[in-house]
Amino acid sequence: MLLIETQHKRIPWRWVLLLILMSQSRILVMFAVGSMTFTMRKFIESPLIINSVASLDIVFNLLVAAPCLYYSDRIWTRFGRRLPFVVTSFVILGVVLLLLPLAGSAVPMAVLVVLYLIFWDVGSTYDTLIMEIIPPEQRGRAAAIQAWFLNAIIMLSAVVISGRFDDVAHSAGFTLRGEELIYWWGATCLFFCTLMLVLFVRERRPVDPPPADFGGGVKGAFTNIFSEKTLWPVYLLVFSTVLMQTGLGAIDPLLMTEQWGYSKQDMGTNVFVGGMINLVLVIPLIGILTDKMDRLKMFSIGVVGTIIVQITYYVFVQFVLPDRRPSIAQMIIFGQTLSIVGQFSGIAMQPLIYEYIPRDKMGTAQAGLNFVRSVTRLLTLNGIGLWVTTYSRWFLPEGRYDYFSGYLFMILMNVIGCAFLVYFALKVRCGQILPLGRTGFHPVEDNASPGTPPAVRSQS
Repeated sequence: MLLIETQHKRIPWRWVLLLILMSQSRILVMFAVGSMTFTMRKFIESPLIINSVASLDIVFNLLVAAPCLYYSDRIWTRFGRRLPFVVTSFVILGVVLLLLPLAGSAVPMAVLVVLYLIFWDVGSTYDTLIMEIIPPEQRGRAAAIQAWFLNAIIMLSAVVISGRFDDVAHSAGFTLRGEELIYWWGATCLFFCTLMLVLFVRERRPVDPPPADFGGGVKGAFTNIFSEKTLWPVYLLVFSTVLMQTGLGAIDPLLMTEQWGYSKQDMGTNVFVGGMINLVLVIPLIGILTDKMDRLKMFSIGVVGTIIVQITYYVFVQFVLPDRRPSIAQMIIFGQTLSIVGQFSGIAMQPLIYEYIPRDKMGTAQAGLNFVRSVTRLLTLNGIGLWVTTYSRWFLPEGRYDYFSGYLFMILMNVIGCAFLVYFALKVRCGQILPLGRTGFHPVEDNASPGTPPAVRSQS
């Protein structure tokens, strides 16, 4: 029987493919629940209330995900330390998605939405579990395969899922609404993942498991997350990557439609063409290089390339084009160039981060990373909105906005993030920051048969 286990020095690539298949099922759920805004809109008119409910995700990310990740480093059960969180999360999420389209009023609907947000964060140990299964030497190529499937999922969701919410199908005396099918499809994906995890995934007990320590509760978890000095360099690296991933966010469609006058279909064409090029050409080529290049160097190439392309694009539109309005072809060319260099940093990023995380601190580190990402994204998303508003007030007539000016903010954040990256790289070169996730990786003996108890392995 196929059994996927943690703590191997090297694993079969079929394991990697199965893990990525489960990850894509989880990502499909994220696209399915993108319809929650429309579900809430059926019962709630106020955009403020809808946005407030949705923003609870950030609150639960801090109050639920962080403690779950932290304590997953400090427990051991007969089912493992990450799996109990993940399986519990997926089962409850699946039930919530089955019930959500059947909610008949605002109160049960809101309760189900809040339950979804809470238990999605309970399952935040999933990514840590995957990184414990995939050894350091194989994470780079695995990230490339993951990126390929992710692009395929984005295209599939854009074409098949997103626009089906209001559809109604009649068959054999039954009526099915698109809303129901979207959520039930998400529930099916979750139940599939749960079945795969329960039947085919096992966590092997660490050689030196830490003693259970729940002192301090949630407050103690947060205190200890940031008291781990070995993780400070990782938090710095992630802070820099979030700055360098600053995008236009909700301003992007306004730039395309209001300022440049393109249709929503033109936006979709832009995404589709770029996605096809990534699937067929870019990601496979970068994937070949991923495990052969130094990941910090590969990430740096992507970062510097992104800054150069963004500056070039801004200068081209603002000072070369007479009407300051790029054509679809020009947007695809620059967008694809940006995507190519961005794939270098994007594919290298997660394996690079985990190279500097000790294996026994993976849950704790993920909790800290989530906190740093959430706070930094909150600042950059609000920052770019404030930038566009202030810039337009200074240079345009009242009531008009220059959304493209947001590129100046993006470039500024990229430069600041790049400066932090240079500092990090210098510390690595001087030996002051060590790749503890790679040098400190001590797999359990691989000559034992899958599923063998740890005590037997230690005697073999």
